[in-house]
Amino acid sequence: MNRFFISLKESLLDKKYILLILGGVIGLLSYFIVYMIEGMDLSAIEDIISLWPEGMIEFFGDVEAFTNPYGFWTLELLSFMWLYAGIYIVYMASNLLTREVEEKTIDLSLSKPVTRFNFLGSKITFLYLFIAAALGMFFLITMGGMASSSVFRNEGLFFDRLWLTYIIVILYLGALAMFAKLFSTIFLNGRKSMAMGIFVLFLMFFLGEFYVYMDEAIQGIRYFSVFYYFNPTDYMVHGDVGLFARDIIVLGSINAALVIASLLIFNKRDILI
Repeated sequence: MNRFFISLKESLLDKKYILLILGGVIGLLSYFIVYMIEGMDLSAIEDIISLWPEGMIEFFGDVEAFTNPYGFWTLELLSFMWLYAGIYIVYMASNLLTREVEEKTIDLSLSKPVTRFNFLGSKITFLYLFIAAALGMFFLITMGGMASSSVFRNEGLFFDRLWLTYIIVILYLGALAMFAKLFSTIFLNGRKSMAMGIFVLFLMFFLGEFYVYMDEAIQGIRYFSVFYYFNPTDYMVHGDVGLFARDIIVLGSINAALVIASLLIFNKRDILI
């Protein structure tokens, strides 16, 4: 168990600057958008949106998502979190294990008094801690921006919704990372793992966001997408507790299944150096 925490600490120290940069940059972007909303007339956007085709409104969400400050912020930041942070996290998850295989240092790591479960478990734990810490910075900066904004204060400071959404975003990005981690235990190759992780990310984005344009008979395919269980607008604008509960259960189950599968596969792999 000591090796588990030592490995975890080493990974965190190795990525500390990237963690600070990622969380800080996205946080500052969020602060800028909150500041931008301060000077906007969101009610005027409703007239513009009324001219949009119905299908476009369905894709982006209801009108309230654009005319509500929380909705506008959510559409600008959280709806594209897979792009702002997800792709890098998939890259990192693909390479945490495979780098040691490709650099031929994994034998040395596994020769220490540590089980394969603890070895891979420390890397998986690091991924979740990295995501939670980077997002924590982002949400703290956002909370400060909203608290200082008259627009958000007039709307109401819904920090309970904000931090419930924080949990969902961790599970959402965690699921994307765990798909890449699963592929890394299968291929033991960084490029292949990365390619498959990115492919699955975009495939799930397509299935979860564009199913409304598919034939009604196959729209049920959306249930296989992580994106379908990530609905930040409904959390922030409507405070839909029931939807939050459903999504956290489903995303939590997906994360657990991927973690268990990765551990079991890695424990059975023959690693040839």
